[in-house]
Amino acid sequence: MTSLPHSARCLLLMLVFCLAAPMATLNAADATLGQITIQTDAQAMENEPVFVTLPETGFAQDAVYLVETTDSNSQKIPAQIENRKPEADRLWFILPGKTAAGSKRVFDLKAEQLDVKTKVTIKDTGKAYQMRIGDRPVLNYNYKHIPAPDLLDPLYGRSAHIHPIWTPGGKIVSDEFPPDHAHQSGQFLAYTKAKFEGRATNFWEIKSKKGRVRFHRLISKQEGPVFAELKVEQEHVDLTGPEEKPALMEVWTIRVWNQPGKKPDFWLYDITSEARCGTESELKLPKYHYGGMAIRGGRGWSKENCRFLTSNGKTRENGNHDRSRWCDISGTRDKKNSWSGFTILSHPTNFRFPEPVRIHPSMPYMVFTPSALGDWGIEPGKPNVSRYRFLVHDGQAHPSTETVWQNYAHPPTASLKLNAKQN
Repeated sequence: MTSLPHSARCLLLMLVFCLAAPMATLNAADATLGQITIQTDAQAMENEPVFVTLPETGFAQDAVYLVETTDSNSQKIPAQIENRKPEADRLWFILPGKTAAGSKRVFDLKAEQLDVKTKVTIKDTGKAYQMRIGDRPVLNYNYKHIPAPDLLDPLYGRSAHIHPIWTPGGKIVSDEFPPDHAHQSGQFLAYTKAKFEGRATNFWEIKSKKGRVRFHRLISKQEGPVFAELKVEQEHVDLTGPEEKPALMEVWTIRVWNQPGKKPDFWLYDITSEARCGTESELKLPKYHYGGMAIRGGRGWSKENCRFLTSNGKTRENGNHDRSRWCDISGTRDKKNSWSGFTILSHPTNFRFPEPVRIHPSMPYMVFTPSALGDWGIEPGKPNVSRYRFLVHDGQAHPSTETVWQNYAHPPTASLKLNAKQN
């Protein structure tokens, strides 16, 4: 070690000390590891997630926190490590408060495990994985087969969908087994017009008996002060052959972010879908006007009390198949005109972005559907990865939606500079 420069020896000794010390020692040491700088561009930010690439530290996922260097109160800001082997880890936190466009904020990175009152957790209800912020539910991912109500055909029963979805105010903005179209349950991803092994199949309209989407297995769960993440595998099962086959195996990574405050404006969560062929056969997806990532709005929403708004300012009347960065659906079902809603934000890396959004002329549902632009398919060895952020809000479409999309699509510049010696 004597051959190393003095500053390098100090950094190495500090990291060795932190990695080897028990957690109680880390708490006492409260070591400053370095500084994180966030530089916003043309967009302002308010309580949105940001990350910085992190070298290998060996810390537990929540064994670090931040302190803003210009904050005289030295408020501790929770941080959480995302392990991404074989790629570099990421350190995530919610950039607190309002951050003006074109501004810079600097934070000290500290080694300590905070006692955080409000964490994002995942509760197994026996039927669903319920993702919660503190004691408030955000969404249920249904892994058990949910039987259809007695008055419906049992074929409509399903798993692998999200319902209920709650707003911060506790309103439910999704529906399950709606009487007019019982296959539109909550939030789901399914394709309608499809061909598998030369046969026409359909994973959207369950009663067709041609196909369905169902839960296959849990891959992983992670909880913490900044986010909770659920990773599950689903299978898109073709039922048209002599025996059922999974035409697609799809992994959903669902991440709920910890929006701060007693009355946050909205919940944020992300879904990354990675769909790969389940056999050596391609799934062909001919041109069709719907099929993809979908949401069925709340029970009681109708043409009269449900509104749509796309990123291009279009509505139900003129927005069908608008190529939108995002689309909001909001509704009300009481005389107090109490609105709530749900926005899907599409990532620019998605296939055929900006994807057309199917807006139904009378029912409260929408779906981002690349199939509307022509034939395509998912080939063996070439998975289709699609990413979406979801903004769940009380009131009508949130006025900051475009800003949230810009920060999702083009996150601010973040950098980490490790200290060469201990403070």
